[in-house]
Amino acid sequence: MLSACEKIGRGDSALNGMTFVRNEYSIIERYEFQDDGNVYHYTRVGDSAPFDTEGCALYYTLDGESLVIYHGVKGWKKEVRNTVYSSGTYHGDYIVIEGNKFSRQ
Repeated sequence: MLSACEKIGRGDSALNGMTFVRNEYSIIERYEFQDDGNVYHYTRVGDSAPFDTEGCALYYTLDGESLVIYHGVKGWKKEVRNTVYSSGTYHGDYIVIEGNKFSRQ
């Protein structure tokens, strides 16, 4: 469904290869942490067209439980590159991003 954008190589190996999903009410949302440190984000709300970051680069850092996902270079305007995309906390079997809980799949 989502293809590789570019290799960033900044991710912490603790999350690489993991997928976390939130599925509540009419919201389906997923964060996929790739082996190369890239992150992909997919959201679908009800019958609306899905949003995903295919064609754009995201990368992450993990400091203890503190998780920060950044805009990469590819696919984003210069003003947005390397700025925070979203942030949250890592708890092993789940992550909390912007107040929403995502379970490990």
